[in-house]
Amino acid sequence: MFVPGNRRSLPVRLVMIAAAAGLFVIGYQWGNQYKRPAGPPAIAGVLVAPPLDLSDFSLQDAEGRPVNRDRLAQGWTLLTYGDLTQAQGHLAVNRLLEVYNRVADQPELRAALHLVLVQAGSAEAPNLARDFSRLSPALSIAGGDPEQRALLADALGGAPEPPPGDDSGSAVFVLAPGARMVALFTPGQGAETMAADLMTLFEAPDLLTSVSRAAPPQTTTPQSQQAPNAK
Repeated sequence: MFVPGNRRSLPVRLVMIAAAAGLFVIGYQWGNQYKRPAGPPAIAGVLVAPPLDLSDFSLQDAEGRPVNRDRLAQGWTLLTYGDLTQAQGHLAVNRLLEVYNRVADQPELRAALHLVLVQAGSAEAPNLARDFSRLSPALSIAGGDPEQRALLADALGGAPEPPPGDDSGSAVFVLAPGARMVALFTPGQGAETMAADLMTLFEAPDLLTSVSRAAPPQTTTPQSQQAPNAK
């Protein structure tokens, strides 16, 4: 038998529906917040996992300002080698600038992006370095003595400079904030693909956990092999 008094009023039912919907939204947002990432970012380039913390080095740009670990730690960096006295160096600069232009629709990334071309070999071309550095405020042409360039190569995992006259191009090293190498792009990788990879890395900072370089193990002589103290 139908009893009108047992039926909930319309306002009560609306309140219950709204409460249930609110709980669903809160649960969905909480689940997304604590959802673990499925894995490392998928890129066409070479992902460096775990990221490699750069040790310090000291180069200078065309205006004499330092290009070192502290400077590169301030944002994202694309770093490559090139000889500005050769066509290969010009192409290397153009490659960096093309990637930079392809992230123009990503203002946050573009504002944090620094382009560095390290003058390879023994060629010194200060006028060319100044001219090329004027192409973009994001571009630095860095140079230094062989010892400091060797320190940079070691910081990049032992990557050697391209030999003089090599027209095959150079890898582009991707450095995340904190001066951590997180990826590298091979010489044959196009600017469009590099830009897409860079945006993928930029949007996944939680997957780029930095692991400091381990200190070299200290060798300890067992006590039984230590020379007795002189009496």
